[in-house]
Amino acid sequence: MTTAQRPVIALTTPLHSTAYSRDYIADLDRLAAQACAGIEAAGGRALLFDSSGSSIAPDATELLDIARIDGVVLLGGGDVDPAHYGSPGHPDAVRVDSRADALELALIAAARAARLPVLGICRGLQLINIAFGGSLITDLGPDSAHKDHSPESAMVGHQVMVVPGTVLRTMLGAPVVEVRSSHHQGVEELGEGLIVSALADDGIVEGIEVPAQEGGEWVVAVQWHPEDALTEPGQLQALFGALVSESARRQEARLAVA
Repeated sequence: MTTAQRPVIALTTPLHSTAYSRDYIADLDRLAAQACAGIEAAGGRALLFDSSGSSIAPDATELLDIARIDGVVLLGGGDVDPAHYGSPGHPDAVRVDSRADALELALIAAARAARLPVLGICRGLQLINIAFGGSLITDLGPDSAHKDHSPESAMVGHQVMVVPGTVLRTMLGAPVVEVRSSHHQGVEELGEGLIVSALADDGIVEGIEVPAQEGGEWVVAVQWHPEDALTEPGQLQALFGALVSESARRQEARLAVA
């Protein structure tokens, strides 16, 4: 497809949040750059938005002209304010960014209303679950296998089981995949209309999605970081390739009736 035809994929992350440390922001910047490169390699046109920027309005429809966007990727970041799911939170929470929470939750609503494909990664999965009325485990505990507890790296490698018959299973094409993750929270109550698409060995939810339905919503999310540099080859391409293909298909359908 030509440059003009490439589906436009908006990626969001709280890239310059004053709630985060400088090192944490550097990690987000690195992952966001790799995600943008992955979208471009998959045939999309990546547009990265800082959801914490002081110049950005909290209304996602003001941030993005939804009519010009063909797909959305919600990237990683700090904890979502527990007030969004009726929890008091946890003392070990990463500091929250209320502006980013409001913007990205509004973006999910706007994208769903416009029937745009949505892919969530780590924080993105948690935002999607909350947007659908679900809740989070506020802390997985000090011995959680989902985060490297050494100072050298935040990421840890582990396996997840991918549920047969799900969109995620079709995308990845394997019953078990090795992933790279870094999270101290997880899905507690699943949001209405969502199903679990992947699980870790300890039962923690690692993937959620809206069940596939012709002409229906395309919402897929993973709790791990496929954009991490040490992820198994082909995994990021599989996920982003599916998103870009679905975005292109819906772009063509919209243009046909315009």
